[in-house]
Amino acid sequence: MKKHRINTTISTKHHELLKKHAEKYGTQQSVLEHALESLENSLDQNFELSPEEELRTRVGKVNTACIVYKDLFKILNENADMEKIQKLIDYHKPIEHSIEYYLQKPLKECTLKEIIDGIAVNAKMSNWFDTIDQTDNKDHYMINMTHSLGINISKNMKMAHESLFKTYGVNFETAISEKTFFIKIFKK
Repeated sequence: MKKHRINTTISTKHHELLKKHAEKYGTQQSVLEHALESLENSLDQNFELSPEEELRTRVGKVNTACIVYKDLFKILNENADMEKIQKLIDYHKPIEHSIEYYLQKPLKECTLKEIIDGIAVNAKMSNWFDTIDQTDNKDHYMINMTHSLGINISKNMKMAHESLFKTYGVNFETAISEKTFFIKIFKK
């Protein structure tokens, strides 16, 4: 193995650390090599963001995130005009847009699995839901979400996801209640 000589100065604090760890690792060279390898490994691990963290970072950069206290959000939705919300969903297609933004490609180029995963990531990031479960069954995917935001959130989710799957061109079934949203998406 080829060796390289380095010469540098370090603070008294770091020199004491070097001496302390040299007792454990045997030489100052071993301490420096170990420290550099540890630094490299920790950098690799620290830059791996979860899908939610990566999306949160991107959303924050384009200034589209909106922070609303959850109880206020619930009250706003309890008093929402559902016909206007349906028109907004039909015109703006917010779930389709969020999936395309997350996956960085047009909806028609996405696989059904990517869309299912995108729904879960976006739902987790929204913090609207208490639980989000997705399963891959033999002939269909199942997404189950629970929340404490009232029936109108369930209705909104139903309308938005029905729009998504109609646009994508896949068969599905939805069911809602005051605190749950279920959607069964059939594989093509």
